[in-house]
Amino acid sequence: MIDKLRDLLSGVIDFIQVSGAEAADERRRLIRLRCEYSVQCVVDQQQFSAVVLDMGLNGMRLKLDHKLKPGSTIFVYHPNKSGDGARPESEYVLCLVRWCRKRREGEGMEAGLQYADTPGNMRRSWVKFLLKELGFDERAIYTRRKSIRVDARLPGRVLTEDGRATEGVVMNLGAGGALFQSPVSYAPGTKVRLKFGPYNKLRGGELPGIVIHSKPGDEDGLLVTSLRFQELKSVQVKLLGQYVVQLLKVATA
Repeated sequence: MIDKLRDLLSGVIDFIQVSGAEAADERRRLIRLRCEYSVQCVVDQQQFSAVVLDMGLNGMRLKLDHKLKPGSTIFVYHPNKSGDGARPESEYVLCLVRWCRKRREGEGMEAGLQYADTPGNMRRSWVKFLLKELGFDERAIYTRRKSIRVDARLPGRVLTEDGRATEGVVMNLGAGGALFQSPVSYAPGTKVRLKFGPYNKLRGGELPGIVIHSKPGDEDGLLVTSLRFQELKSVQVKLLGQYVVQLLKVATA
C-alpha cells in the first residue's frame, strides 16, 4: 500500500477549489486534487493516452488529443508508471463523459468525467485509494484508523468566537477537517478557527471550521477534538493541500 501511495503522490500538486457552489457540503465535495497522471483510456474498444489534470469525489478532468461524445462511457486505467503505453489488465474506473471542449490554453481537448462504476469497484480503485489517503472520504476524516489519516503532529491553536485561544497539537489533517489535541473540551457546533504550522518551508495557516465532538485521547488529561472545515477560500484550500501532500510524502519517503 505504501509503495502504491508513494507512486501516486509523485503526480500530486495541490488542492483546488471549484467556484460557483453555494452550500458548504457542496463546496467540500467540489474540492479537487490538482495532479498530472498519464493514463490509458478505452472508449468503444479504442485505446488512447490521456492526462488526468484534477480529480475529486465526483469525477476527474482529462487532457486528451481528440473529442469525446458527452454521454459516452470511458474506462480510465491506473496511471502507467512504466511509460511504455501498455494498459494494465486491472484497476480501471468506469466513468461517464459529461462534457468535452477545446482547451483554453494549449492544444488538444479536455473532458469532464463523472464516476459511473459500481460501489464495489470504486472502493477497490486507485482513485478511491488516493482520495481516501488524502482525506477526501468524509467518514475517514473522523476515524481513528491511522491507515487512512494524514498524520501531522503540528503545533496548533484553536480560536473561538469569544476570543478564547487554546494551544495544542494538530494530530491529523485532511481535505475536510482535522483532529486537534489539547486539554480543552469543545461543545459540538462551536465555530472555531484552527491555526497550524509553519512546517518545513510552508507558512502557517488558519482555517475556519466547526466542532464535531471532543473525546478523551490516548494521552492522560488530553482530549481530541474533531473539526470540520467550512467555507474555505481558494488560497486556504491550496495551502491545506500543500500541507497534506508534504506530510504524506515525508511519511512515505
